[in-house]
Parts: sequence; C-alpha cells; structure tokens
Amino acid sequence: MRKIVLLIISGIYAIVIGIGILGLWLLLYLTKQIPELNSEPVAIGFHITAETTMGVLALLSGIFLLIGLSWAPYFFVLSMGLVIYAVINSAGYYGQRKQWTFVIMFGIILIASVSLVILIII
Repeated sequence: MRKIVLLIISGIYAIVIGIGILGLWLLLYLTKQIPELNSEPVAIGFHITAETTMGVLALLSGIFLLIGLSWAPYFFVLSMGLVIYAVINSAGYYGQRKQWTFVIMFGIILIASVSLVILIII
C-alpha cells in the first residue's frame, strides 16, 4: 500500500514538474522574456531543447506511473535525473543574478526530486 501511494505522489509530482517547465518556457517565449535568443541563440536553443525534453519526459513518467506501467519507476528515475541537473544549473543562473527566491525554489525542487528518487529505488 505504501508503495502505491508513493507511486501516485511521484506521478503527480512528475506531471506538475513537466507541465510547469513546459508552461514556463512557453510563457517566457510568448512574452519575449528570453534575451539570450538574440545574444546567444545557439546556446539558449540547446538549453531550451534540453529543458523541453526534460519536461516531456517528466510529464510522461508521471502519466506512466499513474497508469501503473511496470517499468514506469525506471523512467521516473531517468526524468528526475534530468530535473536534478536542471534545477542545480538553474539555481546557479539565478544565484548569479541574486534572485534568491528562485534559488530557494530550485533547492526545494532538488530536495523533493532526490527524495522521491531514493524512495522509489529502495
């Protein structure tokens, strides 16, 4: 029973993270808040591609967990690995700009993601 609850919580978490990152990049693009598109188009293009991939995989892993696919926990661990990397990287980006609220938010996501991965694999 505990494992089922953990899978449901992890699934919902992954869906929220996936939708959140995809929605954030869409919002930033539509409101023209990505200055790097002009100053560093190649670098930001690869960055957006990586984070979009992460968002899609997180969203899919959440769906797969909720529908109960046997291999979904492995897919979840993969997608959370991408999330863990991204939040550490993003915390550095916002920390450099002294935007501590974002750094704290990414720290919370980091702790939650690492915790869920550990709980899923034990």
